[in-house]
Amino acid sequence: KAEVKDLIIRTHVSAQRAEEYGAALDGTKEEEIRERAEDFMGAYHEALLEYAGADEEFVREMIAQQKDMKIPTELIPRCPVCGAPMTMNLRVDNTFAQDEGWYAAAKRYEDFLLLHEGARVLFLELGVGANTPGIIKYPFWQMTARNPKAVYGCVNLGEAFCPKEIEEQSVCINADISGVFADLNRK
Repeated sequence: KAEVKDLIIRTHVSAQRAEEYGAALDGTKEEEIRERAEDFMGAYHEALLEYAGADEEFVREMIAQQKDMKIPTELIPRCPVCGAPMTMNLRVDNTFAQDEGWYAAAKRYEDFLLLHEGARVLFLELGVGANTPGIIKYPFWQMTARNPKAVYGCVNLGEAFCPKEIEEQSVCINADISGVFADLNRK
């Protein structure tokens, strides 16, 4: 998680330097962008693990024991109230949890969008499927279409596509995310 987070932060800082500003950033500005990106990236991950009663060691154990992209039933986190298996917090029914952390993250996201409206921005979609496209995919397409300086990036094995209207502003990579990150890390 830390390696991926650091790679994304470094990529974000590089993109800010080269694309948005068109010149090298001084150390203070680069550090400010790094801190902002770290805050944004790190704010919600720990809350999800805590809510599920998991920690990094628990997640690593799940990964180590998985077969065919499935984990053993006994490793599925259980609800501390009713004992039912925990599921992903997805907007598929009335059980979606919007706690204080969610609202704080939503506010940071809204602030980011307002701050960068009309600016050079990369809307980067990593592995978003067809489960809830109205949360990430469709808004990213719409914001890219409204902003001629925006770029829509998508890395998704089997689902890397965009509407014809934003093809010239898009980079869609039909590949496994882990392989793409490994390639980026080698360069």
